[in-house]
Order: sequence, then structure tokens, then C-alpha cells
Amino acid sequence: MDLLLNDKAALVTGGGRGIGQAIAVALARQGVHVAVCGRTPEPLEATAALVETHGVKSAVIVADLLDPDGCRRAVDETASSFGGLDILVSNASSNVDAHSADLEVVTDEQIMERVNTKGMGSVRVTRAALPYLRASGQGRVILLGGTSGRVVAGPGGGFASGLGNAFVANFAKRLSAEVASDGITVNVISPGVTKTDRHPPRIEALAARLGVSYGEAEAARAAEVPIGRMVEPEDVAPLAVFLASPLCGAVTGQTIAVDGGETPCVVY
Repeated sequence: MDLLLNDKAALVTGGGRGIGQAIAVALARQGVHVAVCGRTPEPLEATAALVETHGVKSAVIVADLLDPDGCRRAVDETASSFGGLDILVSNASSNVDAHSADLEVVTDEQIMERVNTKGMGSVRVTRAALPYLRASGQGRVILLGGTSGRVVAGPGGGFASGLGNAFVANFAKRLSAEVASDGITVNVISPGVTKTDRHPPRIEALAARLGVSYGEAEAARAAEVPIGRMVEPEDVAPLAVFLASPLCGAVTGQTIAVDGGETPCVVY
């Protein structure tokens, strides 16, 4: 299926590892030139090298998206590198674990780190990108949230995570109506608990709590997911690619879960 993405230009924030890296590489596979942004150069450079194996251009932008100037610079440098910007993937997150605890344990600083990075980071980088996305005529904004924005208990249901992800979903819905007449779509992908670099410490903590081995804890955790395994970053990437496509012009304002069927709610 030709997704009509050849020679488009994308910025993927948080693109150095995990879901961001998987999305960057998946876009490159479709012929998209990809800039990756984050705070640490080494993983970004590794992603850029993978992007270039698909015969497209890459760019590495080291910036802190807690800083409005960093957001603007990331967008402007992407557009300068590729002659424009068609696709924004906002995947930047924080160091606050998605399992951060209940209200009496989680700190104000942890909550605000999550809200500022996940929420305001998405707002700032999107605001900076809008002029370029309007010029594209088929601009795409894809925000990474999480299923903890929909549920108050269960996997990934910590206070800080839930508030940050709910922020992203509400922002996307409101913005989607504002920019629809400009040909821009805005959608959220909400992964469940995904096998990223945060996975091993979570399994180690579970193993300690259950008094079992790492392998036994991982198997027990995977058994809780209806598809029978943990979600991988590569499970998330194809949805991002489709939402980025010009063929997906009538899907906007949506928050779509990629969770292996685990989230215990009905959304319609």
C-alpha cells in the first residue's frame, strides 16, 4: 500500500530510543526525511544512522523541550534541513515512571515534571510547528499519550502519568477543531505498558514484590495482556505512519490505544 509519504519531512521528539526511534525508522522506511530531537546526542545519532539506511535524509537536534526556545529551534532546524515540515511526532516524556505512586506519595515536582514535559512540551512544539504545517497543506500532528489518561487504576495508572496523558488527549481534541480547515490533522496514540528501556526496572520491581525470578515476573506480566505478550515499540510505529499519511485526512481529534487490549474501558 502506497501511503504517499515519499519525500515528506518529519520531526520526531524523544526520537533517540523506544517508541520514538521505532516511529522515526518506520517513517524513513516510507521515504520520509526525519529529524530526531532530544536532550542526549548519542541515542539520537544512533536513530539517525538507522533512518539513513532507508535512503532518506536525517537530522539530529539536541534540545530541551521544557524550554520554549528549544521547541522553536527544533522545529525551525527541521524545516531548514528539509525545506519544510509536514509531520510532527511529539513523543518527549519525562523521567517520572508511569507507575509513580498515589497522591500521598507522589510529589508536586513529579507531577509538574510529567505535565510540563508531556503536556506543555506537546503544546509548545506544536505551536512552533503550525506555520510550517499550514504551508504543507497536509500537516500532521501525532502526539504520544498513554492509556493512564483513560483509567484511574491498573497498569500505568499513577497520578503523574495519568494527568500528563489526559492533558495531551484534551489538547489534541481542542486543537484538531481549530486547525482542521488548514488541512492539519491532530491525533493521539496511547500506548499501554510498552517494552521500552523502562521495562526492565519495572519487571525487576515486580519480581521483588512477588518473590520470583525476572523471567517468571515477565511471563506473569505478559499473561495479563490479552494478546499474550508485551506491546513492543514496533507495534506502535505503524499506526503513527498511517496517521501521518495523506490518505488519513479524515481521522482527527482521536485518541487511539495500542495496548494489546489491556485497558479496561470502552471508548466510543
